[in-house]
Amino acid sequence: MSDLPSITVVTPCLNRAATLERALESVRAQEYPGEVEHVVVDGGSTDGTVEILERAGVRYVSEPDRGLAHAMNKGIAMARGEVIGWLNADDRYEP
Repeated sequence: MSDLPSITVVTPCLNRAATLERALESVRAQEYPGEVEHVVVDGGSTDGTVEILERAGVRYVSEPDRGLAHAMNKGIAMARGEVIGWLNADDRYEP
């Protein structure tokens, strides 16, 4: 058991199948010794984004929302971590 705080990364997205896998992998590749959770809030994508999320095994919700701020607030409400991070679906974290 680590004394480090748990982290939740929230990723809002909509129709980001072209870039989402790279973002998901960048979170999985982190070498943080504490707990890392990744939550994706999808706004109802129709481009294969949901299928990518299902294969990746991350926590996600896919439903219409009222934009980026609303999606982030949904993700924060779902988060279990003590520290919240934000990663857009077309970005990635460096090691």
